[in-house]
Amino acid sequence: MSPVVGLRLYFPFLLVLIGIIIVISHAELSYSQATSKPASEVDTIPPVITVPNDPVFEATGPDGKVITYKVVATDAIDGIVNVTCTPPFVSLFQIGNIKVLCKALDKNGNMASASFTVKVQDTTPPDSAIDDSRVGWFGKINPTNSTTSNEINFKISGTDAVGIDHFECRLDDGKWISFQNDGSGKNECQYLRISTGTHVFQARSIDKFGNLDGSPAVFTWIVLPVKEGIQNLAKMTGTANMTQKQKSDANIPLYQALELITKKTNAGNLQICYNTDSFLNEVSSLFLKNKLNEYQKNQLTVLVLSIKDRLGCVSIGR
Repeated sequence: MSPVVGLRLYFPFLLVLIGIIIVISHAELSYSQATSKPASEVDTIPPVITVPNDPVFEATGPDGKVITYKVVATDAIDGIVNVTCTPPFVSLFQIGNIKVLCKALDKNGNMASASFTVKVQDTTPPDSAIDDSRVGWFGKINPTNSTTSNEINFKISGTDAVGIDHFECRLDDGKWISFQNDGSGKNECQYLRISTGTHVFQARSIDKFGNLDGSPAVFTWIVLPVKEGIQNLAKMTGTANMTQKQKSDANIPLYQALELITKKTNAGNLQICYNTDSFLNEVSSLFLKNKLNEYQKNQLTVLVLSIKDRLGCVSIGR
C-alpha cells in the first residue's frame, strides 16, 4: 500500500480524534472559568455577632453578681467563628451599668465588633428584726407582756445582700428616729419615762442603695400603772410561806402607799417612797427568817425598785 493511500485511509480518524481533543479542552476551560472566582469576589464581609439585649440582674452581694452570658458569631463563608468579649463570658459584674465589648474574626481577616450593657441593680429591701428587749430592773421582756418599768431597750438588726446602711426606730405614732449602722452589732433603741398603757415599738432597716424595709419588726407591751404594781406586790407576798398575820403585817406599807396614790401629790409620792423602802426591809427580814426563798425575794425586790424608779425615788445600789 502506498503512503498516499494509507494517509487517505486514516485521515478521517485523525480528524475525529482532533475534534474530541478540542471538545475536551473546551470543556475543561469552561469548568475552570465557572469554578474560579474573579478577584472582585474575594470574601470581604465580616461575621455577624449576636449579643444579649442589655440584660438586667439583681445583685447577690455587695460586690454585685457573677454573670454568665452567651454571645455567638457567624460568618457567611466560615460558619460559626470564635468570639471574644471583655469582660469575659463568666465575670463578676459590680453594681451599675457595665459595657461588654465583643469581637470576632473570620479566616479572611474580616473583623466584626458588637457591644451590649449589663445592668446590675439592688432593688430588694432588707429584712429587719428585734433581737432583744429589756426593761429596767426586770431584764428580758417578751412581746405582749406587761411590766411596771417605764424604761425599755431594744436591740435590732437587719439582713441584706448588699449591706445595711442605717436603722430607724419609732415608738407608737412618734417620728422615726434614724441612726447609722456602725457595724459593731450594737444597734439599740432606748426609751425612758414611758407612759402607762399599751405601746408599740417598730424598727426598720435601710440598705446601702436606699431600699427600705416596708414591713418593720414590731414589738407590743404594756406598762402597768404604779397602783397595779403595788397591788401585785401584795399578791406576791400572799404566796409566801407565812401565816395570814405575817402576810398582813408585811403588806402594811403597801396598803398605806395605795391610799396615797390617789392623792397624786409630790408629798404623797415621797411618802410612797418611804413605804416601799419599809416594804423592802420587811422582805429582807422575811428572807432571813426563811419565810421567803431567794427567788421570791429577788422578784419582790425588782418590782419594788421599778416602782421607786417610776415615782422618782432615790434608789441605792442601782
